[in-house]
Amino acid sequence: MIWWPIGLGLVGKEHVMANQGGERDAAESRPTSVIEPSCSVNPPIRFVFVDGLRGFAALAIVLFHVWWYEPAPYPALESALFLDDVLLRLRGGVQVLLVISGFVIAYTLRNLWVTPKEIVSFVGRRIVRLFPAYWAAIGIVILADAACSRFGGLPAPFDEHVTAARVFAHMAFLQEVFDHEPLSAGMWTVCIEMQFYVVAVLGWWLAQRMVPRPDSAHPRPSMSGLLLTFAPWALASLFVWRRQESMEPWVTHFLCIFFLGMMTWWTLDRTVSVCSFATTVAVMAAQLVVDWQTANAIAIATSLAIFVAGQMERLHLWLDWRWLQYLGRISYSLYLIHYSISHLVIQVGWKFCGNAPTSAQACGILLLSVVVSIAAGHLLYLTVEAPSVRWAARMKHRSNLVD
Repeated sequence: MIWWPIGLGLVGKEHVMANQGGERDAAESRPTSVIEPSCSVNPPIRFVFVDGLRGFAALAIVLFHVWWYEPAPYPALESALFLDDVLLRLRGGVQVLLVISGFVIAYTLRNLWVTPKEIVSFVGRRIVRLFPAYWAAIGIVILADAACSRFGGLPAPFDEHVTAARVFAHMAFLQEVFDHEPLSAGMWTVCIEMQFYVVAVLGWWLAQRMVPRPDSAHPRPSMSGLLLTFAPWALASLFVWRRQESMEPWVTHFLCIFFLGMMTWWTLDRTVSVCSFATTVAVMAAQLVVDWQTANAIAIATSLAIFVAGQMERLHLWLDWRWLQYLGRISYSLYLIHYSISHLVIQVGWKFCGNAPTSAQACGILLLSVVVSIAAGHLLYLTVEAPSVRWAARMKHRSNLVD
């Protein structure tokens, strides 16, 4: 059994979702008494396997939305019922992103000694990281709606009319809280992500102080502190809140999945024991026997895949395929923008074919919508998301210099 000690230099490429979920800038602040391990000078290594999973998840979500929400593609594949079943299950890509988010945020917090200043800095960097691309996606979907109604009489990409209250609620990540219809498929998860960041950093703060730490010079909490802080809420999420539709706008509905991702990292860096991780997985698996939920099964599979890759020292090797790493890199932008772009492409294509495309035409339109969505995601990444990432990184650097 192979483990990576803290400070060994094996780090990951942190991303946010939307998961798909995570950060690109790892928080490195710590008490002034903490001494950097001498081996920390080793160059960082990306979590290539995690990025690959993120790329798969983003592509799966795009395919699901194209298949499920747009004009029925059955003229192309009306006899392939098995394919319909497979594509509908691709919605589970969201659960993959949530597990990854929990994993990466646990990694991001690993060296952070939480103070009120650090809480503000941590949340502020995530706002800088998330907001620009998110706001740009809101503007794009509104423009897509205007193009559909004014230039072609095409169906709108969302239900109900655009109002100032609806737009402002989306811009503040509060559309689900105020029960506004989403402007685009997938945006609801970003609201959940923002709530999770607050819960994660506050929980880390509490865990650092609840139980004495094994090393008073290092910010890492004890295993008991972490489990006492997070596990009860994760259990409540799994057995109570996951069954309540009224809880869906809140992170508590998904906390058990985020917790599973966090436990995966904590186990790999030996903050918690393998037994604790196995117990967490076993409890979630036992819940499936009582109440089968495909989403939870996908979450368990994702966690186990990352754990196995970590044990075998393959987190920086597996899924190192160029096209997949590319999708992982632009996954947040792709996740935000794909629905409005694919909707516009498909509606124009259907109208061009007289709303009765042949099988070949229907397949071509669906494929084109995916390709154009990926291209649009790449453009959004280059023009908005990447500069936001650099901005957040500069904020972290300045904070470390001040400290």
